[in-house]
Amino acid sequence: MSHLFRCLLFALLAIAASSVRSQDGEYSELFDALKPGLFTVEVVDRISNNKNGIGSAFAVGPDGRLATNYHVVSEFVIDPERYALRYRDAAGASGPLEVLDVDVLHDLALVRMAGDRTAEPEPFALAAEAPRDGATVLALGNPYDIGISIVPGTYNGLLANQYRKNIHFTGALNPGMSGGPAVNVLGEVVGINVAGAGNSVSFLVPVDNLVRLIDRAPDRPPALADLRRDIPSRILAHQDAMLDDLLAGDWTPEPFGPLRIPREIRPWMSCTGGGREPMEELPWRESRSNCTLNDRIYLSRTLDTGPLEILVAWYASDSLNDWQISRVFEQNSFLAFNRTGEDDVTEFQCTEDWTAPASLAPVPFKATYCARSYADYPGLYDVLFVTRAQRRGGEAVYIHYTLAGVGREQARSFHVRLMGSIEWNS
Repeated sequence: MSHLFRCLLFALLAIAASSVRSQDGEYSELFDALKPGLFTVEVVDRISNNKNGIGSAFAVGPDGRLATNYHVVSEFVIDPERYALRYRDAAGASGPLEVLDVDVLHDLALVRMAGDRTAEPEPFALAAEAPRDGATVLALGNPYDIGISIVPGTYNGLLANQYRKNIHFTGALNPGMSGGPAVNVLGEVVGINVAGAGNSVSFLVPVDNLVRLIDRAPDRPPALADLRRDIPSRILAHQDAMLDDLLAGDWTPEPFGPLRIPREIRPWMSCTGGGREPMEELPWRESRSNCTLNDRIYLSRTLDTGPLEILVAWYASDSLNDWQISRVFEQNSFLAFNRTGEDDVTEFQCTEDWTAPASLAPVPFKATYCARSYADYPGLYDVLFVTRAQRRGGEAVYIHYTLAGVGREQARSFHVRLMGSIEWNS
């Protein structure tokens, strides 16, 4: 190594070390400045007076207004007789919280510190524009209730495969940080911590959704029953708009075995597939196409809604007879695509019929159409559909979809559009 090269290398290392020290100092000073506006939200079981769950929050306005996630406060909103809400600031002072408004579609809540408090926290500034992709973003919150922390990471823009766009954040969001702010290097909020997927893959709610919630929130806390009553209509309006957008998408059918089917109808629909050739113990070919919108709306610890799934598959065999091939594909069972508890929804009510959609005639299909309603969210339904058919020559196909949290009319419009877009390949 030449003397000149060594000198250049040492100079570059010195510059890098100086930059790191400067950056560390900048983050440290920013953390100190923002910390007084950061809070822990505690969901308290009234019987035991113990914490049942925690999240984070941050100051956003006058009169002790704080922003957090809906999923942080949802148990209180759903069952205030059993749970209470309280805050704890960075200095350890605590008190009760009241809920001003919620946005379940974007997992946000606006709460307010109630009762006496020693000081009014300085509100966080909300960024007027998004950072550039690759910019540094700092997430703040209380991971695992070990104390307010700062997590540097990277802003990666909005997720393409979501209808409701969240921000992809490369940084470790851990339980307890939900509802905390993610800020740019100026300390302006660009997003709200919402979820982590491990390996530093995390997600933020864009701050413009919070701005809209703040603008519409009332000055006084409404009755929680009124908040709950508004949730189904807001979900239905969102789901109607999503399905309208989907129905207006590209339904051009593409070859798929004996069929022609639509695939990625919209950019926010993600399609995968697979198949295999016959084996001695499994003497049939099969192929699957699975298109999903795995975009879930949190309602409670046991219930979410919003996703949809479209699954098409075919089987073919040169050695199995018609009865044997029917036994192969009739073993498939189908479940709803969303998470529910036993008290959250009714049982599926199903109808069965032999039918031949015009685009698939004259082959008869055996179709099962099922729907269930939500116990606490009137007007919302989950729909499950499957139809199967066999053709001569050891070939069989099935078509399946599930919709979660939709109205009956929109579900019917989706059904007609999907079945009318699938046709025989020859």
